Amino acid sequence: MPHSWPRLLSLIGLAALSAGAVQAAPLQSEHLAVELVAERQALVAGAANWVGLRLEHEEHWHTYWQNAGDTGLPTRFEWTLPPGWKAGPIAWPAPERLQIGDLFNFGYSGTALLPVAIEVPAAAAGTEATVRLAANWLVCKEECIPGKAELTLTLPVAAAAAAPADSPAAAAVRAALARRPVAASWKAAVSADGERINIRVQGADLPAADALDVFALQPQVLANAPAQIARDGAALVVNAARSEYFVAAPAALDLVFVERRGEALRAWQVAAPWPAAAAAAGPAAAETAHGAAPGEVGGLGIALLLAFLGGIVLNLMPCVFPVLSLKALGLAESAHAPAAARRDGLAYLAGAVSGFLVLAAVLLALRAAGQSLGWGFQLQSPLLVAALAYLMVAMGLSLSGAFVIGARLMGVGQSLAGGGGARGAFFTGVLACVVASPCTAPFMGPALGFALTQPAAAALAVFAALGAGLALPIVALSFIPLLARWLPRPGAWMETFKQVMAWPLYVTAVWLFWVLMRQVGADAAAVALLGLVALIAALLYHGRSQLQPQAGWGRRLVFAALLLLALAPLSALTTLAVRPGAEAGAGQAWQTWTPQRFEELQHRGEPVFVNMTAAWCITCLANERIALSSEDFAARLRRDGIHYLKGDWTNQDAAITRYLANFQRSGVPLYVVYPRGGGAPEVLPQLLTPGLVDAALARAAASPSPSYSTSGSSP
Repeated sequence: MPHSWPRLLSLIGLAALSAGAVQAAPLQSEHLAVELVAERQALVAGAANWVGLRLEHEEHWHTYWQNAGDTGLPTRFEWTLPPGWKAGPIAWPAPERLQIGDLFNFGYSGTALLPVAIEVPAAAAGTEATVRLAANWLVCKEECIPGKAELTLTLPVAAAAAAPADSPAAAAVRAALARRPVAASWKAAVSADGERINIRVQGADLPAADALDVFALQPQVLANAPAQIARDGAALVVNAARSEYFVAAPAALDLVFVERRGEALRAWQVAAPWPAAAAAAGPAAAETAHGAAPGEVGGLGIALLLAFLGGIVLNLMPCVFPVLSLKALGLAESAHAPAAARRDGLAYLAGAVSGFLVLAAVLLALRAAGQSLGWGFQLQSPLLVAALAYLMVAMGLSLSGAFVIGARLMGVGQSLAGGGGARGAFFTGVLACVVASPCTAPFMGPALGFALTQPAAAALAVFAALGAGLALPIVALSFIPLLARWLPRPGAWMETFKQVMAWPLYVTAVWLFWVLMRQVGADAAAVALLGLVALIAALLYHGRSQLQPQAGWGRRLVFAALLLLALAPLSALTTLAVRPGAEAGAGQAWQTWTPQRFEELQHRGEPVFVNMTAAWCITCLANERIALSSEDFAARLRRDGIHYLKGDWTNQDAAITRYLANFQRSGVPLYVVYPRGGGAPEVLPQLLTPGLVDAALARAAASPSPSYSTSGSSP
């Protein structure tokens, strides 16, 4: 039988290779023994081969499924394979529900095995290869202990025609594969009613309801406590509580049904499409994670209230403080003249409201014309940023005594905001509006997002409420005599106070030039600084002229020439501007956000933290310093494999504007966490704390692993 010789030689070669196979020894960790095993004693070239991590839990201890439940983290794999080899996702066996007090987790106890298919190229036949696995897990009883191990498995590689013998672990590998949920042909439909979610499943060969449990692959949709499952004629009906962390509806809810009868287990997986209306409302519903979107809880009335409260909170933001210092000086001067104080308070209110209305009207008009703009758009103009810096320095020099506001040629800009009386109060309110817009206070985001989706009249009403909230503290001080009595009477101290109030304006000018440098680059910002030097020279020269009662035309011409010299560099900003490149590089925790990079990571199901920011956004910078710059934050990103994408909206960027609009936001900051394996994103509050961010990242990392070769994933 000549045809039997090739097969005989193949079997002899396989036996020789198998003699050299090295099985990884079990590794004992805290409360858990782990072992890397293979289904067969040799791998087959040109085929998928099952290997797996066997877990031996101590009694009462457990590890976690791809959706861990109320607490915990799924086990993660990182493979190191020979060139051309590929590792598939974890083929997760059906989990069990694990209760600890009032918490419900999903995972494994006793003996479990997590199988993975390794694709071996045909060219590897006849060799011996080593497979390396870095595994990370969390093993829990009442307390939890993170663990990790690096395991190796060296096996021969047989030709495709060979039939390697079973390994000692073959039965365990096949048992784990048998416990995987099979894709069912059933039809499932979701209906959401308040705090309850109902799923109706129909199809052939439905199991009985008495021994059935159900798990959702997506976290934070269904509550993790057991659901009610019942038969309704030929259908199964699942009634579950909605998760208290519910953010947005998925396009489809992936469910795993598990039937246990003694030692026998069967599992099925079915996708239940979410109702179209609820799925479409996903981005809006994302606001409900930390405050409901106004359009969902009362419409215009709620938006007006949120805008008014947001305006009040704006007074606590550092970007508004320099302007408030100007108004504080005015209050000190008029506090003991009630009529003048009330007049100035109303003028300040009118200025703040008018400023917001004008900015909102311009924004709405530009958006109607097709521009992708959001709130804070005015500070995306380098020309306006430089002009504001000039204005801050000019007002600061006036408060420092370099010149007196009110001369005939100083009637533009600073004389309006810095002059006394109702006119000064009105334009101080306008200036407060302009410099407040880079700050996004709590309550503002949902209100402004709602406003920009409404007709013009409703949108303008929301912005007017924002201005009224901003002006409220000053108006209260102007109209309540009891508050005015706390202020000292005018006297010599006011001159010192006035000079002290100049310094916040100088600091604001420094910040504005830093923003300008981020927008246009160092060269163009340096030219603008030369213009500022010329402006300072012009104002100091003007101050000396004010001391001479009869200043001739010559002095006025010199002053005008210096003023033109100061303003000339502003016209060159756009021509000299060089948009800075991406700053992320070696050692940076973040990458630059682009739609392409974001979509790539989403497609791979990897966890992502998105930070939409701008250099002129004081709230953004404060959050960066407080919550997003620590080594603990960077360590969390590295440990859990979370990608940090930062979008810079300092300059106008239509793609970022569209992304903001998806979450009904018109401005920055916006912080969104996308969980591992897909699912609903979580929108974080506009004011961050380290603990809040760390908890959100932990939830994202605990979600199902993505489907790619270096990490465990849902099948």
